[in-house]
Amino acid sequence: MIPKESDLKPTYGQSVTVTVEGPVALVRFDRGVNRNAINQDTLLALTQVARDLGDALDIQVVVLTGAADIFSAGIDLKDPAKWNEDDQALLQRRDMAQRGARLCRAWESLPQLTIAAIEGMVVGGAAALTLACDWRVASSQAAFYLPEVKVGLNMGWGAIPRLTSLLGAARAKRAILLGEKLGAAQALDWGLVDVISEPGRAVEDAQALARKTAETPAALLRMTKESVNACATALHHPSIYMDADQALVCRDSQEGRSARQQFVQAG
Repeated sequence: MIPKESDLKPTYGQSVTVTVEGPVALVRFDRGVNRNAINQDTLLALTQVARDLGDALDIQVVVLTGAADIFSAGIDLKDPAKWNEDDQALLQRRDMAQRGARLCRAWESLPQLTIAAIEGMVVGGAAALTLACDWRVASSQAAFYLPEVKVGLNMGWGAIPRLTSLLGAARAKRAILLGEKLGAAQALDWGLVDVISEPGRAVEDAQALARKTAETPAALLRMTKESVNACATALHHPSIYMDADQALVCRDSQEGRSARQQFVQAG
């Protein structure tokens, strides 16, 4: 039987492109503005890409990357679409708050092996998205930064159990509560990064790793990922199912509003 070919489109939304070379797909999101922060259009487009990739039997490895000089500054807090909810019912607001978690869950659930290729800073929700990938290849000049508590938000998008699985409880708390920027060398030492590349080569090295991985028989590659993830993520859901509700509480609190006002004024 001939494997089903993907129904992937070359572009999704206004900022996401997909390039397929044999069994490897490269997904790039690059808005060209705002330090490549993830607006709602990009968030939904990346989610749809993952859904389409899930049906692609001809693709075995997916490389995800952001802009050439910065992976992403995280969720775009200045995107009007994120905050235009005052007239919406609670159910609609809750659904929007769950978009980030759905995005990361869609990427984590992909049957293909996924590799995040990171140049420059990777911040907040964008870092959460890389945690949903199987491996992370980072430039030596890359850095991880989780500033959520500084802008009055919880660390959501299902990042806490994934981060805890990789770093351990103490380091996960340190990364979130202190908001320390983790450079590539420290991230490698902590287990957050799998490969360090020369500046500008993260995508190239990730694609080389992807091609090598794709030499594994396709069924074995997928079954192995599924088996490992079943063990590694078994307890993730009980610890994150309320993070969207926490986001709504943080968003509506006076402390959260004050923190975001300071952020906007500083920016």
